Amino acid sequence: MPWEPGRPGSGPGGPGSPGSPSNPRSPGFPGWPTSPGGPWGPGFPGGPAGHGEHGGGVTRSHGCCGGFPGLPVPPAACLPYQNNTVLYAYSTDIDYDTFHGGANIMVTYANKYTTMANVRFDTKQEEEIEYHSDKKSLENSLNSHVPDPSLGYGNKETGSNLYTVLKKFLNNGEVSLCGAHVFIAVKRYPDESDVLDIITQLRSNHVMVYIGVDSISSGGSNSASLYAVSYQTNGYCLFATGNDLWNAFHSMVETLIFPYQFLAQNFLVSGSGRIEIPTFKTPTPPGHTNYGLVAMTIQNHTLDSSYVSMNYTIESTDGSYVYEFPSDDLLPLFGTAQTDLLKLTGSLLYKWTIDYHYNTDEPQIIECRMYSDDYNDFLPLPPSV
Repeated sequence: MPWEPGRPGSGPGGPGSPGSPSNPRSPGFPGWPTSPGGPWGPGFPGGPAGHGEHGGGVTRSHGCCGGFPGLPVPPAACLPYQNNTVLYAYSTDIDYDTFHGGANIMVTYANKYTTMANVRFDTKQEEEIEYHSDKKSLENSLNSHVPDPSLGYGNKETGSNLYTVLKKFLNNGEVSLCGAHVFIAVKRYPDESDVLDIITQLRSNHVMVYIGVDSISSGGSNSASLYAVSYQTNGYCLFATGNDLWNAFHSMVETLIFPYQFLAQNFLVSGSGRIEIPTFKTPTPPGHTNYGLVAMTIQNHTLDSSYVSMNYTIESTDGSYVYEFPSDDLLPLFGTAQTDLLKLTGSLLYKWTIDYHYNTDEPQIIECRMYSDDYNDFLPLPPSV
């Protein structure tokens, strides 16, 4: 059966990764182409700074949620997709299915990037980042460094060494950092709360960080700083566990197929209300229709009972195209994230309307992202206060 965008289970499975009823999308299709303690959790310096109305009304696109004073604006010399590097980092405690879902996408699309890198962290004997210029080298390294909890710390008290690994990557001196993509699968949470130095370096080089966090931690104490790192770099962070984590992380890594982000908006909300993102165009050339990727997250921590529902519509202003979530033929919410394909036509204008419902007045963050395979400049980074 031919692959169709948004249809669960469509497309053939990749080698060694068959689809299943519990995993509604077959992996490897080559053309598919917490911490509690307040809404931000501990370790997010400054907390949220809203830039728009929220709670029981219409929230318009003003951006939100700074909290890191003096964060840099990247130099103009750094442009998208020039000598890009992609890093895949994963905890040795992470489940194999989640690891393999990300690894399969990395290997399949290695030829789109100049340098691929991988590292297994949270091991008693710290491992080095390995850099590759060809697909086979990457595949061999991933196959010889699969997750193995027996190599880990063996306790719940020790925090993750993820930030040590990120610092090594940022100071590697060997490969280009400009516009790099970083995908991270987390099972053990870090203990650090002050990550300003790392965020500053990431932003200075337009490095975009995507983090899939297992809601059931193997140790450590601070998941809020993970959200901060991804949020402040225009990536996104999701929380899920089990099959939901596999599905959500697999979809997250598929942003490799669509390397150009053309929409990144964040909204601080509470209760019930509506978000209206102003009319926008896509990077798709006029007269062409291509596939793109849409991603949303609905909480900045592990999914909890305060979330009730989220419905949204992306439609062309002429009414010729309507993408309406939820729908039987679209991928559902997995944990705190929903990611899927949609069609983008270059000659059309689009609008995005989101209706949200939480059963408390506690602040929540909604992240909205869209990606294309057609060139687009880097977007402005979230404001700092």
